[in-house]
Amino acid sequence: MLRDQAKPIALAGLVGLVSLVKSDHCRDNGFTSPDNYTHLCYSDIPALFGSRGLDLGINPYQDPVNAMEYPVGTGYIASTLARLSDSYLQFFDINALALIALLIATTLVLRKITPGLWYLFPLAPAAASSLFINWDLWAIFPMVLGFFYLRNERFDFAGFYIGLSIAIKFFPIFLLPAITMYFLMTRKRKWVEFYSYLLITLVALNITTAIMHFDGWLRFFSFNQERGVDLGSPWYATSLLGFDLTKYVSPNLVTLLLILVALVSAWRFWSKKLRLGEPIDSQSAFGLLTLFSFLSLAFFFSINKVYSPQYVLWLTPLALMAMDSGVRDWRGRRVWFWIWQVGEAIYHLAIWQYLVEYSGGSGLSATLYALTILIRIASLWIFADRLYRARLSLPSRGN
Repeated sequence: MLRDQAKPIALAGLVGLVSLVKSDHCRDNGFTSPDNYTHLCYSDIPALFGSRGLDLGINPYQDPVNAMEYPVGTGYIASTLARLSDSYLQFFDINALALIALLIATTLVLRKITPGLWYLFPLAPAAASSLFINWDLWAIFPMVLGFFYLRNERFDFAGFYIGLSIAIKFFPIFLLPAITMYFLMTRKRKWVEFYSYLLITLVALNITTAIMHFDGWLRFFSFNQERGVDLGSPWYATSLLGFDLTKYVSPNLVTLLLILVALVSAWRFWSKKLRLGEPIDSQSAFGLLTLFSFLSLAFFFSINKVYSPQYVLWLTPLALMAMDSGVRDWRGRRVWFWIWQVGEAIYHLAIWQYLVEYSGGSGLSATLYALTILIRIASLWIFADRLYRARLSLPSRGN
């Protein structure tokens, strides 16, 4: 047992330390731009230490104009670690060590869920290079824990950890349709327990801030609604190529309509399947849950106004769970996973070189950067299509 745990601890710890060493140049040069882009060590963390008042020890949501543009979980994690820091460099170091610990913890949980493929998470180049860009791993760890408890049918813990993940980064809200479908497929009435714990967790973590600092608490939602198209999104790519679609349609409206169309299509398809026979067994249902969860976040990221480089950290664990949950031949067909990861790595290199150019240096042109956005999204959906076909080619009901 201890020997099995030593492997993921050693591998994830080593990857984390290599990523930390990669950040040394930025630390030595104060994370200045465009130097931090050239050396691939940009991080939001030191930049927000002073710009959001974390260095002052104030509540991160008390100033409605300059409040943290993240859900309360991220804001209070950042402000708590800021109280332990005397400078933005120390703040970065403390956060980096915490994120390495979370990488190790997430890898250990993945080892339990997907014993055949867990190592691909820390070894994925773009994921390893994205560890310190933002606080995403704080939310990814409880998300993966939530799936672990769903797999073991501990729906109280699953609801708590998925709720915690939503409170930190909000993205797992888009997993709830897939989780609802899981309960429909298995005909389990434990959905009440799951959603009760999830709702209690969300209310408990948000209510005080929402009451005392409502405008600051609301900033996350207003910021994301009002922000323009940004890096990594197909909207941004088309604008760089000379086709500014935002002149004709609202990205917010299109995103909402596409999500509704996807939900209706998924419901119509699976409601027919569910009427055909007995409930699906738990193992098959969990495999479909991980597949739908991966597709849900992949779809949302692909159509959203921003597609940040660290979002690969969210998709990779979901992909590994879907790959390893009973899909035959996937151990011999990991080439599709690596095609996607190569696309992510190309984009990861391109975005920083584009920002060098954008900052006035000599980097990647806007046209080439736009093409790498499209390559990244295309490689993601090539992999998603293969994974979808592999999963649905299997019997979906217990034999």
